[in-house]
Amino acid sequence: MPRKRRSPDMEDSDEDDEARHPQRNAANARERARMRVLSKAFCRLKTTLPWVPADTKLSKLDTLRLATSYIAHLRAVLMDQPVTPDQIHKHPLTL
Repeated sequence: MPRKRRSPDMEDSDEDDEARHPQRNAANARERARMRVLSKAFCRLKTTLPWVPADTKLSKLDTLRLATSYIAHLRAVLMDQPVTPDQIHKHPLTL
């Protein structure tokens, strides 16, 4: 839903905005908090991956792909079986 444009003579402060749109502002705050939690979870996941240096910037998708490959590796180690090619994602990762 597009936002209505303000006319140039409408000089509203942030406090007026918060008073007029408390539900939207509360929803925005919840979404920002949710995204912070999600980003922290991805950072923690990345630090548990043994093949990734700590200063490496990975996308969320690359982090998930590496994590699934690592899980397949751990599963194979536990089962004392080699990892087959179909268990490893064939997506090239840029590190």
